[in-house]
Amino acid sequence: MFETNLTSGTGVQKGGEFELIQADLILSTGIVIGLTGGTLIGLSIFEDIEQYSLTGNLIIQDAMNLASFGPIIGQEYLKLKIRTPTITGAENIIDFSENALMITSLDTREDIGSGVQASTLSFVSREFVANQRARVRRNLVGSYSDIVRQMLRVDLDSKKRFNFEPSAESKKIIAPNVTPYDIISVAGTFAVSQEHSDPTYLFFETCHGFNFKTLGHLYTGKPKLKYSQSLAGTKYMPDGAVDILKNISNIESYQITATPDTIYNYTAGVYSSEMIVHDIISKSYQKNTYDYIRDFNNERHIETTSTDGLKKSYPLVNTLNISPDGENVSSFPSRQYLQPTVGYGTDESYEDDYNQYSFSSNTPHRTILQRNAQLGMLETGLQVRIEVLGNTLLGAGDIVECNIPYTSSYKTSENEEFDRLYRGNFLIKKLRHDFIFTSGFLSGEHTISMNLCKDDLLDPLHAPSDNYEPTSDKSKGNFEQQWDNITL
Repeated sequence: MFETNLTSGTGVQKGGEFELIQADLILSTGIVIGLTGGTLIGLSIFEDIEQYSLTGNLIIQDAMNLASFGPIIGQEYLKLKIRTPTITGAENIIDFSENALMITSLDTREDIGSGVQASTLSFVSREFVANQRARVRRNLVGSYSDIVRQMLRVDLDSKKRFNFEPSAESKKIIAPNVTPYDIISVAGTFAVSQEHSDPTYLFFETCHGFNFKTLGHLYTGKPKLKYSQSLAGTKYMPDGAVDILKNISNIESYQITATPDTIYNYTAGVYSSEMIVHDIISKSYQKNTYDYIRDFNNERHIETTSTDGLKKSYPLVNTLNISPDGENVSSFPSRQYLQPTVGYGTDESYEDDYNQYSFSSNTPHRTILQRNAQLGMLETGLQVRIEVLGNTLLGAGDIVECNIPYTSSYKTSENEEFDRLYRGNFLIKKLRHDFIFTSGFLSGEHTISMNLCKDDLLDPLHAPSDNYEPTSDKSKGNFEQQWDNITL
């Protein structure tokens, strides 16, 4: 566990410390500029489970007019290696010393006096640039997870760590001169996992490598840190030393950024949707309906999955009946789809080498209805952004425990410590590393801004049996309006 390395006396004096091991800017002319001698002012790295590649920017103080002399033209490379003191293991360190980042642009140059400029450079991972110049035009055979791995290893020539969850299908795809990321997008949309038949695949990159996993698989991770707000003066040990664990797990600030949006959830089919799948071979069709409340316990959600079923979780809606007919918010399939298929179970559009239909067909009722609902709930579920002292262990897609304080002028008889909704385990949806360098040193302060989200509740909402949508029993009447006769 991360916490076992963060005790006082192990070299860590306070939260947010970091070591800059390497920072080299390699110009297109072959000149290597070391940035570890006080040249770096700031560095930011962005991760997002909905983005295929990480991005970032760095600010350097330039007394040599590198932008002109170098020059810096957006064809440079950045070799970078940073770690939190005492943290070991390649998977826990930000290491781009071998797989260099690529500078894409020099965004700004500003004179800050005494012949020194502050220059801001943007960078991305190399695979993002390689994707822009690569095209795939061949047959691809295998499971979708195998095809994604082929895109990374062959077409993008990536040597980075690749964490993936095996998918279940056997597919044949004819790639019509598209980019590797286009193929990965198709794979993520239609893949279903071998275990649990989960269709919620996401492809994303963090500082620790690429990932092709379902939400359910991400939810199996145990919380890496527990965040809450500490009172002033409580982050020190009896001998006066900084309590590293309390220091690094303290929420410096937070903002509630999203709560369930009923209009969006109805419109996007998050609560309920319907699909007709038409088989063009048998000339038959199947009708499928997704019901968020009915299907909730058949899906994998963060509280139940991350605790191995020790905790029961509940839907992020009130399950009460909103009409005397027994209707609830999931009784209205407001979004409808029509999807064709070439055979049920087997894909009859392709034959194998033995003239057999051995490839599996898509399952749109799962990959569209369920996937759309679960990913949609992340967008309009419970979201909070927190600012904390940083470490190089965390990344987008990890699980953390976060407890937002109960804020009220009044206390109930239960004397709640934490907010009823914003507590428990959360998924890191977005993460930004910010490194501020102390002039002339290889260290400074590391902070993290995280967007956390969750799609369930720890406690069920009270659902009265007679709390229907309020509507009038009497009509106010219909009145036809007529134009008065006007003589011109």
